[in-house]
Amino acid sequence: MRTPMTWLGAMALTCAGMVMASGDSPPQAQSSDAKANAKPAAAPASEDAPAANPKEAAVREQVLAFSKAFNGPDVDALMELFAPDAVIVDPAGSETRGKPAIGEMYAEEFEKVPGLKLECNVEAVRFLTADVARVEGLSRLSSGTGDANEFTRFSTLALLVDGAWRIAEIREYAAPTADITPYERLKELEWMVGDWVDESDDNKVSSNIRWADNKSFLIRTYSIEIQSEKASSGTMFIGWDPQTAQIKSWVFSSEGGHGEGLWTRTGENQWIVKAQGTRHDGQPNSATQIHTILNKDVVSTSSIDRIIGGQIAPDITDVVMVRKPPQSQPQPKPQPAEAGKSEK
Repeated sequence: MRTPMTWLGAMALTCAGMVMASGDSPPQAQSSDAKANAKPAAAPASEDAPAANPKEAAVREQVLAFSKAFNGPDVDALMELFAPDAVIVDPAGSETRGKPAIGEMYAEEFEKVPGLKLECNVEAVRFLTADVARVEGLSRLSSGTGDANEFTRFSTLALLVDGAWRIAEIREYAAPTADITPYERLKELEWMVGDWVDESDDNKVSSNIRWADNKSFLIRTYSIEIQSEKASSGTMFIGWDPQTAQIKSWVFSSEGGHGEGLWTRTGENQWIVKAQGTRHDGQPNSATQIHTILNKDVVSTSSIDRIIGGQIAPDITDVVMVRKPPQSQPQPKPQPAEAGKSEK
């Protein structure tokens, strides 16, 4: 059974981004999005607002088909979507012309960087003529492990050929920083939103994670109970720090401790957080948290390399947080029939 002091130290953990820092232990830091290596131009993949008319719907369906084939990856399916003399122009201005060259480019890149994933927000579909459409938006290309993201603006020219829309041109441009919203930077952590609990022996940690207004930050509030008595509570903010170009967290405990962390995604289901802070008594502390998403409702966290006040502290491993199911709404009780009135 954990002692109260050991348990309070464990609260400095972050459960896959859900920093469990107590007043005595600063939050977990985590690292930034790394920049992806050069990748082939990525056409838009969108599940955005429904089209206003059947033609626009057909164009969006073609764009969605591109996303599905890209994420397969399925080079043959991708090539079915291109016009014979299509051209791709990347942000550096390099051109790839014709279906054979385009197919070879994608095949080589998929082999070189397995697991590439494409996501895109279509912002506008404009019809230049009845058979020519221009699609514009913002795309996000992530590496196979999810640890690197590349944002670009795209402009795609689509032609209606024999009743089907075909890609004639894709142009990509470096996305201005102002075009990338904090939500786009943080959406990888959206799975955290909800209520979570860890109950071990006589100890209980409860967390609520929600979006701030405009989805600029994730806000985590937590409380720690030991033998049914509240021991500590606190609030953590997780956001995109434009100064350091990293995902960063800031935590404040009810006991006066505070800390911050830098987040790094090291795999599809794993985050590492480098955390440091100051306890309520002025002692500095730091730790490395490893957060593993076991499934959408269970996260395991370990805290290693812990140092408190200049002294090495024991590792804390395999702290498990479980998502609480939403509370069901009570059903209204049937009202008894009034006296003297028979049921029909």
